[in-house]
Amino acid sequence: MIHNVLLIGKDQGNVVVRTRFWKINFEDQDIAEFTRGYGDLITTEGLAPDTPVFVAEKHKVFHSEVDGEMLLLFVTDGRDEDRVIQYKVREGAARISTALRGNSMGYIRDNLDEILGELIFTRFKVSFVGSGGVGKSTLLRLLFGREPAPGGYTPTINVAVDSSETIQFGTFLVTVWDFAGQAVFQDLWSFYFSGTDVIFLVTDSSFRNVMQTKSLLRNIRKEAPAVPLFIIANKQDLPESMKAEKIKRLLGAPTFQMIATDKTRREEFIRLMLEVAAKTVGVTLPELPISEMITVRRGPEEIEQPGQKASETQASGWDRVPDSIEEDIGEITAMSGGKTTQTKGSSTSTTTTKTATTTTTVDSELVAEVVPDRTQILHLMLIIHQDGIPDVAYHLNYADEDIDKNAIASLISALDSFGGIDGRSSDDGTSTTNALETIEHEGNLVMIEKSKHFLMALIVTNKNEEEEQRRTLNSLLLGIEQKYHNIWDTWDGDLAVFETSMFDVIAELPLKPVSFDYIVRAREAGRPLPFNSREVGKAVVEVKSAIESNETVGGLVRSLDIPREIVIGCLQLMNKYGWIDFKVELGPTSILKKIGVVDEDIEKAYGAVVVKFVDLCDGATSLEDVVRKLNVSLPAMKFVATKLVLDGTLEIIA
Repeated sequence: MIHNVLLIGKDQGNVVVRTRFWKINFEDQDIAEFTRGYGDLITTEGLAPDTPVFVAEKHKVFHSEVDGEMLLLFVTDGRDEDRVIQYKVREGAARISTALRGNSMGYIRDNLDEILGELIFTRFKVSFVGSGGVGKSTLLRLLFGREPAPGGYTPTINVAVDSSETIQFGTFLVTVWDFAGQAVFQDLWSFYFSGTDVIFLVTDSSFRNVMQTKSLLRNIRKEAPAVPLFIIANKQDLPESMKAEKIKRLLGAPTFQMIATDKTRREEFIRLMLEVAAKTVGVTLPELPISEMITVRRGPEEIEQPGQKASETQASGWDRVPDSIEEDIGEITAMSGGKTTQTKGSSTSTTTTKTATTTTTVDSELVAEVVPDRTQILHLMLIIHQDGIPDVAYHLNYADEDIDKNAIASLISALDSFGGIDGRSSDDGTSTTNALETIEHEGNLVMIEKSKHFLMALIVTNKNEEEEQRRTLNSLLLGIEQKYHNIWDTWDGDLAVFETSMFDVIAELPLKPVSFDYIVRAREAGRPLPFNSREVGKAVVEVKSAIESNETVGGLVRSLDIPREIVIGCLQLMNKYGWIDFKVELGPTSILKKIGVVDEDIEKAYGAVVVKFVDLCDGATSLEDVVRKLNVSLPAMKFVATKLVLDGTLEIIA
């Protein structure tokens, strides 16, 4: 994510223009460190001149020359795809160069946001709809930092004035549309919903209005079937208001409680909008408290910042939101077919700077850090338990080892029937358990989690990561229960209907790590996929058809109107069954990190030096520096490193 943009002098590093979009500081000493790093970059043979520079172990700075005298800097948190930001900064430098023809530098300072436009900002259209008097306009006044309108309810006629305003959250430009839900205006909905990224349907939480809202919801689904929709249960302070959880069950959509007249709820509301925006358009918010990262503007006017008391923010945060934001937003995004993109954590550098005037110090010694053996996942099964008879909905084979899945399912079901699995019901009708610590099966361990309709079994090699893996299984089961909560009355026993949840599982427990930088190559033939769902088959065919015109995984994700997790899941399945191959391109400056242990066959083939090499890949040291430490051939070790990346022993950090 781009959080700061600067235009600096190429030689001296003096700041010409500086704009901070998120409350993440890039200080003068950071600029000094970048200048030194850039100087080293352009004098080092073999490095591309636009190679990003790492600063203070947390900033990844992309740069491009402007007229040979200045540098345009895009300062990021390192989680974006390099090629995307490199294109943006080059295009931004070209735009500034063009704007300088006939204009002064003052013009650039005053109009930088407009010049860079979509290179920096993500535009996002939000539509608020609901019956008259439910509090839509009051909710927007809360967002704008205004007092509730005096004199009580004033009907919104057609589209309110506020709809023409754009609110800036960091690098989000959110256009808010507030229009009436009365029947006389519903003929205009198809026009107003055009281009909408998300719909907030507001109810006043009374039983009568919730029933009216249910009717509105049906009409909205007809006009905008693919748009993510959330319910705002307003006026929760009134005695006759229904609880948000009950409204969620009645309307079948993620529901969040709200009191629009309560100014203390403003930060909560802003956080909800940000999370929705991030999930829907496929970006990642910075890992900071809301009060530290938000800059809200309505047009040119800066709005009072939320969460002025940091201690209150950190103490309360999301505590007032009744449901899990991540689960509900993730579910609704997947249902809508919206394309989401998640990128991994930022890279780090061993270069540190104490002040702007001190000498840069670099770690001269490479130290091997021992990484504990990771648990290897062998198999995962989703089991339906209906009337005491276990049915395996699907089986994911991580290790290519044969297994009698039905025998294991029967064993688990038998243990459950004798009280071995103690599923404890929760308020939302699901249940979870960790009563069975382990079951041993042929020298491996089986973890089991249970919900209302499903059992999930994970077979692993050891207990080193049991707590984390149980949390993952628990979360997956809750999401799967929600995904299929309305099918049980009409379910005909077809297990294939549950196979689409496989993409949710693979997103959390991947069959193979896949990077956006991987190159994808189709193979002539592969083994049949052991799945029966038409939806799964359709997704696989669509992804495979797009491979010919896209070289990288990142390009494939961007070209398809399919959620990112489904594209990545299809690629993992096709690779598993021999339909495609992955390749990676490593260079001398590639930075690798150990995430697994060296396979015995690899060690036998290439020698013990491979183990030492993997241990030295710490996520901060370049490939050429690691090779230099070991005194081995760079071309030979680059070949081995490529294989280790594809095998999941190493991952590419940068």
